[in-house]
Amino acid sequence: MLVLIKAIYFEILKIFNRLRTYIGFATIMILVPIIMYLAHRFGFEVQDQALRSLGDSVIFVGTLVNGLLVSYYLMNVLWVHFPFFIVLVSGDIMAGEGAAGTFRILMTRPISRFQIVTAKFLATLFYTFTIVFFLGIISIGSGMLIVGGGDLFVFDKGILILSQNEALFRFLIAYLLAVIVQMVVASLTFLFSTITSNGIGPIIGTYAVLVVSFILSVIQIDALDVIRPYLFTSYFDVFFAPFASPIPWGEIAHKTGYLCCYIIGFYSLSLIIFSRKDITT
Repeated sequence: MLVLIKAIYFEILKIFNRLRTYIGFATIMILVPIIMYLAHRFGFEVQDQALRSLGDSVIFVGTLVNGLLVSYYLMNVLWVHFPFFIVLVSGDIMAGEGAAGTFRILMTRPISRFQIVTAKFLATLFYTFTIVFFLGIISIGSGMLIVGGGDLFVFDKGILILSQNEALFRFLIAYLLAVIVQMVVASLTFLFSTITSNGIGPIIGTYAVLVVSFILSVIQIDALDVIRPYLFTSYFDVFFAPFASPIPWGEIAHKTGYLCCYIIGFYSLSLIIFSRKDITT
Protein backbone atom coordinates (compact mmCIF):
# COMPACT_ATOMS: atom_id res chain seq x y z
CA MET A 1 0.00 0.00 0.00
CA LEU A 2 2.87 2.37 0.83
CA VAL A 3 4.38 1.77 -2.60
CA LEU A 4 1.05 2.62 -4.25
CA ILE A 5 0.64 5.81 -2.21
CA LYS A 6 4.13 6.95 -3.16
CA ALA A 7 3.46 6.08 -6.79
CA ILE A 8 0.25 8.15 -6.78
CA TYR A 9 2.11 11.08 -5.23
CA PHE A 10 4.86 10.98 -7.87
CA GLU A 11 2.33 10.62 -10.70
CA ILE A 12 0.51 13.73 -9.47
CA LEU A 13 3.82 15.57 -9.37
CA LYS A 14 4.58 14.46 -12.94
CA ILE A 15 1.20 15.69 -14.15
CA PHE A 16 1.64 19.11 -12.59
CA ASN A 17 5.21 19.39 -13.87
CA ARG A 18 3.98 19.34 -17.47
CA LEU A 19 3.25 22.55 -19.29
CA ARG A 20 0.12 21.20 -20.98
CA THR A 21 -1.46 20.68 -17.56
CA TYR A 22 -1.70 24.43 -17.04
CA ILE A 23 -3.31 25.23 -20.40
CA GLY A 24 -6.75 24.54 -18.95
CA PHE A 25 -6.08 26.47 -15.74
CA ALA A 26 -4.73 29.47 -17.66
CA THR A 27 -7.66 29.45 -20.07
CA ILE A 28 -10.15 29.39 -17.20
CA MET A 29 -8.29 32.11 -15.32
CA ILE A 30 -8.31 34.42 -18.34
CA LEU A 31 -11.57 33.59 -20.10
CA VAL A 32 -14.03 33.35 -17.20
CA PRO A 33 -13.38 36.84 -15.74
CA ILE A 34 -13.69 38.28 -19.26
CA ILE A 35 -17.07 36.59 -19.66
CA MET A 36 -18.13 37.93 -16.26
CA TYR A 37 -17.10 41.45 -17.22
CA LEU A 38 -19.04 41.24 -20.49
CA ALA A 39 -22.06 39.94 -18.59
CA HIS A 40 -21.76 42.87 -16.19
CA ARG A 41 -21.35 45.32 -19.07
CA PHE A 42 -24.14 43.91 -21.25
CA GLY A 43 -26.29 42.30 -18.57
CA PHE A 44 -29.63 43.28 -20.03
CA GLU A 45 -28.89 41.31 -23.21
CA VAL A 46 -28.24 38.22 -21.10
CA GLN A 47 -31.48 38.89 -19.24
CA ASP A 48 -33.46 39.24 -22.45
CA GLN A 49 -32.07 35.93 -23.67
CA ALA A 50 -33.06 34.25 -20.41
CA LEU A 51 -36.59 35.70 -20.43
CA ARG A 52 -37.15 34.91 -24.09
CA SER A 53 -37.82 31.27 -23.23
CA LEU A 54 -40.85 32.37 -21.22
CA GLY A 55 -42.43 34.30 -24.08
CA ASP A 56 -44.62 37.29 -23.24
CA SER A 57 -46.06 35.79 -20.08
CA VAL A 58 -43.57 37.53 -17.77
CA ILE A 59 -42.75 41.20 -17.36
CA PHE A 60 -39.60 41.76 -15.33
CA VAL A 61 -38.53 45.14 -13.95
CA GLY A 62 -34.89 45.58 -12.96
CA THR A 63 -32.11 43.07 -13.54
CA LEU A 64 -31.79 39.45 -12.58
CA VAL A 65 -28.27 39.07 -13.98
CA ASN A 66 -25.70 38.34 -11.30
CA GLY A 67 -22.61 36.21 -10.89
CA LEU A 68 -24.60 33.10 -10.00
CA LEU A 69 -26.78 33.30 -13.11
CA VAL A 70 -23.76 33.72 -15.40
CA SER A 71 -22.00 30.86 -13.60
CA TYR A 72 -25.06 28.71 -14.19
CA TYR A 73 -24.99 29.44 -17.92
CA LEU A 74 -21.25 28.75 -18.02
CA MET A 75 -22.00 25.21 -16.90
CA ASN A 76 -23.70 24.68 -20.25
CA VAL A 77 -20.29 24.55 -21.93
CA LEU A 78 -18.93 22.01 -19.45
CA TRP A 79 -19.73 18.89 -21.47
CA VAL A 80 -19.09 20.52 -24.87
CA HIS A 81 -15.75 22.33 -24.59
CA PHE A 82 -14.36 21.44 -21.18
CA PRO A 83 -13.43 17.81 -22.01
CA PHE A 84 -10.62 19.15 -24.20
CA PHE A 85 -8.66 20.13 -21.09
CA ILE A 86 -9.27 16.66 -19.66
CA VAL A 87 -8.18 14.66 -22.71
CA LEU A 88 -5.19 16.94 -23.29
CA VAL A 89 -3.64 15.72 -20.05
CA SER A 90 -5.09 12.23 -19.57
CA GLY A 91 -4.31 11.26 -23.16
CA ASP A 92 -0.60 11.50 -22.44
CA ILE A 93 -0.52 9.76 -19.07
CA MET A 94 0.19 6.27 -20.41
CA ALA A 95 0.96 7.00 -24.06
CA GLY A 96 3.64 9.52 -23.12
CA GLU A 97 5.45 6.97 -20.97
CA GLY A 98 5.21 4.41 -23.76
CA ALA A 99 6.60 6.81 -26.35
CA ALA A 100 9.45 7.82 -24.05
CA GLY A 101 10.30 4.20 -23.30
CA THR A 102 10.21 4.64 -19.52
CA PHE A 103 7.98 1.64 -18.80
CA ARG A 104 10.94 -0.73 -19.09
CA ILE A 105 12.72 1.28 -16.42
CA LEU A 106 9.65 1.14 -14.19
CA MET A 107 9.54 -2.63 -14.60
CA THR A 108 12.96 -2.90 -12.93
CA ARG A 109 11.61 -1.31 -9.74
CA PRO A 110 9.60 -3.05 -6.99
CA ILE A 111 6.25 -1.94 -8.37
CA SER A 112 3.67 -4.11 -10.12
CA ARG A 113 1.76 -3.32 -13.30
CA PHE A 114 -1.40 -3.08 -11.22
CA GLN A 115 0.20 -0.38 -9.08
CA ILE A 116 1.47 1.50 -12.14
CA VAL A 117 -1.94 1.61 -13.79
CA THR A 118 -3.79 2.38 -10.56
CA ALA A 119 -1.40 5.17 -9.58
CA LYS A 120 -1.61 6.82 -12.99
CA PHE A 121 -5.39 6.39 -13.11
CA LEU A 122 -5.97 7.91 -9.67
CA ALA A 123 -3.59 10.77 -10.48
CA THR A 124 -5.64 11.41 -13.63
CA LEU A 125 -8.84 11.52 -11.58
CA PHE A 126 -7.18 13.90 -9.12
CA TYR A 127 -6.29 16.28 -11.95
CA THR A 128 -9.87 16.05 -13.23
CA PHE A 129 -11.26 16.88 -9.79
CA THR A 130 -8.84 19.79 -9.42
CA ILE A 131 -9.55 21.51 -12.73
CA VAL A 132 -13.34 21.10 -12.49
CA PHE A 133 -13.45 22.67 -9.04
CA PHE A 134 -10.99 25.32 -10.18
CA LEU A 135 -13.55 26.26 -12.82
CA GLY A 136 -16.24 26.40 -10.16
CA ILE A 137 -14.20 28.57 -7.80
CA ILE A 138 -13.11 31.00 -10.51
CA SER A 139 -16.57 31.11 -12.07
CA ILE A 140 -18.52 31.79 -8.89
CA GLY A 141 -15.77 33.85 -7.27
CA SER A 142 -15.19 36.19 -10.20
CA GLY A 143 -18.94 36.32 -10.82
CA MET A 144 -19.66 37.48 -7.28
CA LEU A 145 -16.85 40.05 -7.43
CA ILE A 146 -17.49 41.45 -10.92
CA VAL A 147 -21.21 40.97 -11.53
CA GLY A 148 -22.38 40.73 -7.93
CA GLY A 149 -24.35 38.27 -5.84
CA GLY A 150 -28.04 37.77 -5.26
CA ASP A 151 -30.79 35.25 -5.84
CA LEU A 152 -30.44 32.79 -8.69
CA PHE A 153 -33.24 32.64 -11.26
CA VAL A 154 -33.33 29.29 -13.03
CA PHE A 155 -35.44 29.11 -16.20
CA ASP A 156 -36.43 25.50 -16.78
CA LYS A 157 -40.10 24.66 -17.29
CA GLY A 158 -40.94 27.89 -15.49
CA ILE A 159 -39.03 30.00 -12.99
CA LEU A 160 -37.20 28.70 -9.92
CA ILE A 161 -35.85 31.35 -7.54
CA LEU A 162 -33.06 30.23 -5.21
CA SER A 163 -31.57 32.31 -2.43
CA GLN A 164 -27.85 32.95 -2.65
CA ASN A 165 -26.97 30.43 0.09
CA GLU A 166 -29.26 27.78 -1.41
CA ALA A 167 -27.83 28.43 -4.87
CA LEU A 168 -24.25 28.04 -3.61
CA PHE A 169 -25.18 24.72 -1.99
CA ARG A 170 -26.69 23.49 -5.24
CA PHE A 171 -23.64 24.65 -7.19
CA LEU A 172 -21.51 22.52 -4.85
CA ILE A 173 -23.62 19.46 -5.64
CA ALA A 174 -23.61 20.30 -9.35
CA TYR A 175 -19.82 20.56 -9.52
CA LEU A 176 -19.39 17.31 -7.61
CA LEU A 177 -21.58 15.67 -10.25
CA ALA A 178 -19.65 17.47 -12.99
CA VAL A 179 -16.48 15.91 -11.60
CA ILE A 180 -17.99 12.45 -12.10
CA VAL A 181 -19.05 13.35 -15.64
CA GLN A 182 -15.56 14.53 -16.54
CA MET A 183 -14.02 11.50 -14.84
CA VAL A 184 -15.84 9.35 -17.40
CA VAL A 185 -14.12 11.36 -20.14
CA ALA A 186 -10.77 11.06 -18.36
CA SER A 187 -11.23 7.29 -17.89
CA LEU A 188 -12.06 6.77 -21.56
CA THR A 189 -9.02 8.79 -22.63
CA PHE A 190 -6.87 6.85 -20.16
CA LEU A 191 -8.06 3.61 -21.76
CA PHE A 192 -7.08 4.81 -25.23
CA SER A 193 -3.77 6.05 -23.81
CA THR A 194 -3.08 2.54 -22.53
CA ILE A 195 -3.66 1.05 -25.96
CA THR A 196 -1.41 3.38 -27.97
CA SER A 197 1.95 5.07 -27.57
CA ASN A 198 0.86 8.16 -29.47
CA GLY A 199 -0.44 11.05 -27.35
CA ILE A 200 -2.63 12.38 -30.18
CA GLY A 201 -4.51 9.12 -30.72
CA PRO A 202 -6.33 9.10 -27.35
CA ILE A 203 -7.47 12.71 -27.86
CA ILE A 204 -8.92 12.01 -31.30
CA GLY A 205 -10.38 8.68 -30.21
CA THR A 206 -12.10 10.15 -27.16
CA TYR A 207 -13.63 13.03 -29.08
CA ALA A 208 -14.80 10.66 -31.81
CA VAL A 209 -16.57 8.49 -29.24
CA LEU A 210 -18.04 11.55 -27.50
CA VAL A 211 -19.43 13.02 -30.72
CA VAL A 212 -20.93 9.74 -31.94
CA SER A 213 -22.37 8.91 -28.53
CA PHE A 214 -23.84 12.37 -28.12
CA ILE A 215 -25.47 12.30 -31.56
CA LEU A 216 -27.01 8.91 -30.83
CA SER A 217 -28.19 10.20 -27.44
CA VAL A 218 -30.11 13.21 -28.74
CA ILE A 219 -31.24 12.23 -32.23
CA GLN A 220 -34.97 11.53 -32.25
CA ILE A 221 -35.18 8.08 -33.86
CA ASP A 222 -37.29 5.44 -32.14
CA ALA A 223 -34.97 2.64 -33.23
CA LEU A 224 -32.19 4.16 -31.10
CA ASP A 225 -34.22 3.95 -27.89
CA VAL A 226 -32.82 0.46 -27.32
CA ILE A 227 -29.17 1.57 -27.17
CA ARG A 228 -29.67 5.05 -25.71
CA PRO A 229 -29.66 3.88 -22.04
CA TYR A 230 -26.21 2.35 -22.59
CA LEU A 231 -24.59 5.54 -23.90
CA PHE A 232 -22.75 7.41 -21.17
CA THR A 233 -23.51 10.77 -22.78
CA SER A 234 -27.19 10.12 -22.03
CA TYR A 235 -26.33 10.85 -18.38
CA PHE A 236 -24.01 13.82 -18.86
CA ASP A 237 -26.76 16.29 -17.98
CA VAL A 238 -26.88 15.01 -14.40
CA PHE A 239 -25.10 18.08 -13.05
CA PHE A 240 -28.11 20.24 -13.99
CA ALA A 241 -30.41 18.14 -11.78
CA PRO A 242 -29.55 20.00 -8.54
CA PHE A 243 -31.18 23.12 -9.97
CA ALA A 244 -34.61 21.47 -10.14
CA SER A 245 -37.26 21.78 -7.45
CA PRO A 246 -37.33 19.54 -5.58
CA ILE A 247 -33.89 18.05 -6.17
CA PRO A 248 -34.45 14.67 -7.91
CA TRP A 249 -32.15 12.59 -5.74
CA GLY A 250 -33.41 9.35 -7.29
CA GLU A 251 -32.55 10.50 -10.80
CA ILE A 252 -29.16 11.74 -9.62
CA ALA A 253 -28.37 8.40 -7.97
CA HIS A 254 -29.49 6.50 -11.08
CA LYS A 255 -27.40 8.53 -13.52
CA THR A 256 -24.39 8.73 -11.20
CA GLY A 257 -24.47 4.96 -10.77
CA TYR A 258 -24.28 4.44 -14.53
CA LEU A 259 -21.42 6.92 -14.87
CA CYS A 260 -19.46 5.27 -12.04
CA CYS A 261 -19.89 1.90 -13.77
CA TYR A 262 -18.29 3.36 -16.89
CA ILE A 263 -15.39 4.76 -14.86
CA ILE A 264 -14.76 1.38 -13.23
CA GLY A 265 -15.20 -0.39 -16.56
CA PHE A 266 -12.70 1.80 -18.41
CA TYR A 267 -10.21 1.41 -15.55
CA SER A 268 -10.63 -2.37 -15.55
CA LEU A 269 -10.08 -2.59 -19.30
CA SER A 270 -6.99 -0.40 -18.99
CA LEU A 271 -5.63 -2.68 -16.27
CA ILE A 272 -6.27 -5.83 -18.31
CA ILE A 273 -4.69 -4.37 -21.46
CA PHE A 274 -1.59 -3.09 -19.69
CA SER A 275 -1.16 -6.32 -17.71
CA ARG A 276 -1.05 -8.30 -20.96
CA LYS A 277 0.95 -5.75 -22.90
CA ASP A 278 4.36 -6.77 -24.19
CA ILE A 279 6.59 -3.84 -23.28
CA THR A 280 9.60 -3.90 -25.57
CA THR A 281 10.53 -0.20 -25.67
